[in-house]
Amino acid sequence: MRFLVALLVVVCGAAWAQAPSTTPTPEDAKASQLLTEGLQLARAKRPAEAVPYFDQVIALYESRLKDKNVRYYSARSPAETLFYALESATGANNKTGAVVVSANWSYAHYLKGYALLDLGRVVEAKTQLQRAVALAPRNAQILGELGHVHQLEKNWPAALETFQRAESAAEEFSPEQVRNAELARAWRGMGYVLVELGRLDEAEAMYRKCLALDRNDAMAQRELTYVLSQKAKAK
Repeated sequence: MRFLVALLVVVCGAAWAQAPSTTPTPEDAKASQLLTEGLQLARAKRPAEAVPYFDQVIALYESRLKDKNVRYYSARSPAETLFYALESATGANNKTGAVVVSANWSYAHYLKGYALLDLGRVVEAKTQLQRAVALAPRNAQILGELGHVHQLEKNWPAALETFQRAESAAEEFSPEQVRNAELARAWRGMGYVLVELGRLDEAEAMYRKCLALDRNDAMAQRELTYVLSQKAKAK
């Protein structure tokens, strides 16, 4: 059986920390602490215990940010914050205004989704990741995890489209310190789906892009080896 891309959480340092261009709120410090504690439990393979911590963060923001006429965003960088504000100004979201808050909110849904996947609750995990994407539609890390769920569902068109969105988001909005990792995640995801669709030449190109970015990308090398073996068999 071909190697299945494993579920990984790439939370680098304070990946959910408040975006520098947003104004801190009383919820943010508490939310950051809860996320840290929940993530520690998730990493210790105690996902069921981690979920309540993420639920508390979600509740913190939902209790305060509930104006149905406002589009809420959760950004991790100034570039994302500016993009969401401009999108609102153009009327693209059909709301009367927009509020951009810290990345805590979207990452609470993201990390809850991760924990639920670890518990085998894929449908619930997908719902959480979709909520995270709604809050942070240009966050490549979150898009990559949603793409992974589509992989698990064997919904190849949705997976490919989501990984392509992750690629674009990584190129434009990912913080510099994680951009390459998030690009590679998107390309590996695209490669996997392209293999499933029988598009081996395109899949090979994706894995070679990963290796050009990082020649030590063992996952991409393993998948490339598989692709090349399949192409050899087809001759």
